[in-house]
Amino acid sequence: MKTAWLVGFVMIGTVGCSGTARGLDAYRTDTQALLDTRNPQLQTCYDEALKANAKLAGTVTVSFVVEKKSGAIASPMVDAAKSTAPAPLGDCVVKAIQGLQLTPGDRHEGRATFVYEFKPTVAGAT
Repeated sequence: MKTAWLVGFVMIGTVGCSGTARGLDAYRTDTQALLDTRNPQLQTCYDEALKANAKLAGTVTVSFVVEKKSGAIASPMVDAAKSTAPAPLGDCVVKAIQGLQLTPGDRHEGRATFVYEFKPTVAGAT
């Protein structure tokens, strides 16, 4: 079964330092593109969760820091209070984005929250 999911981005804040500087829109776009490289892993996470519940739908809200200079995704964590999907799906999402690195880095530390919405694809929908 094919699935669809959406990702939203909110930049919570930045702190200055020397080096490359992206504007907020560029930071958001670049971070989104980086996370999109993990779409196959996220799809696998959801497909595995669907094996336990074929009608599973919900959100996983993940917060993390994009380290200044290195661009590494650091401290990704599920915000359980804002997530409606089962914990194992959230854990899988966190595992999928760990190790990512925004290249080039930036002089700003990014604090971001992404919301992943998982829902089964409706048969026959366009």
